[in-house]
Amino acid sequence: MSDESIKDITIIGAGPSGLFTAFEAGMHEASVRIIDSLPESGGQLSALYPEKYIFDVPGFTRITAKDLARNLFGQANQFSPELRLNETVVSIVDKISSEGPAQTLFEVSTDKGVYLSKAIIIAAGLGAFKPRSLGLPEVGRFEGNSVHYFIREKGYFKGKDVIIVGGGDSALDWVINLIDTARGVTLVHRKDTFRAHPNTIQQIGELAKRGRIKILTPFEVKEVYGDEAIKGIRIIDGTGKEADLRADALLLMLGFTSDLGPIEKWGLDIDDSRIKVNLNMETNRKGVFAVGDIANYPGKLKLILTGFSDGARAVKSALPYIRPGDKVRHVHSTSLKIFSKTS
Repeated sequence: MSDESIKDITIIGAGPSGLFTAFEAGMHEASVRIIDSLPESGGQLSALYPEKYIFDVPGFTRITAKDLARNLFGQANQFSPELRLNETVVSIVDKISSEGPAQTLFEVSTDKGVYLSKAIIIAAGLGAFKPRSLGLPEVGRFEGNSVHYFIREKGYFKGKDVIIVGGGDSALDWVINLIDTARGVTLVHRKDTFRAHPNTIQQIGELAKRGRIKILTPFEVKEVYGDEAIKGIRIIDGTGKEADLRADALLLMLGFTSDLGPIEKWGLDIDDSRIKVNLNMETNRKGVFAVGDIANYPGKLKLILTGFSDGARAVKSALPYIRPGDKVRHVHSTSLKIFSKTS
């Protein structure tokens, strides 16, 4: 591997925190490689809720998750980071160890290659996550066809009878989001109570009273049936009462399980599936930093905007490992030549 392949910073994770960290690194003229196991950038924004609106990002009264992901990628891409998607980092090893950071490189091994970097910033969010399923063997053949765990485009459900299974925020939010798109929306939950925001629960109740949606509780899904696509489901309550519901699409909003996977073997101080860092985003390994949801420090708020701040701090803290001996200077975007063309 030639010296040309050595990047100043390797960012593990292309979610909102990772993308903004890449932008901050670019502002400091650091070369960047971003590695993510998902097929597209944006992390949870793109994979879990692309069509949902986000209301707590500064500068936007509201913005869809997919638009925020697109904007963050465009912002980072001004500095042309190397982006490697569908690639999972397996290990991080000190290639050269010494007393000071000047002689330290990291060998980053993935399932597709090996790369060298002067500093590492982990922005892996929840780690590897996968949706919870119903546990019914017949569901698998409909997945990606008429059984869905994520919603990429609302338009796909236009004119369809949709059943949503779940009782949390995602399930109830999508009931509300799809009532003007789908032909009919039915919510099925195994309990009489919901685990969502009180205002959302109230909104759902009002929609049901007006006949805009159907709510069936407490019912569980006993069977999913159909040919190439599903035709309906059979539900059952605690007394053994059963009912058949027609459906063109089934949305399973049952939550997710997350797993740090290989990260747990990287010699990091981990507590409750989060990496402990100090206020400079430093982990217990020199030259390795963590930002966003995966990073934990006293007073941490798990917000997108907090991840942005984490990224700026991590880049500034990483600079001595990239350019040892140089004075670390804070930069403002208004003073950079790359942005002068837009003024």
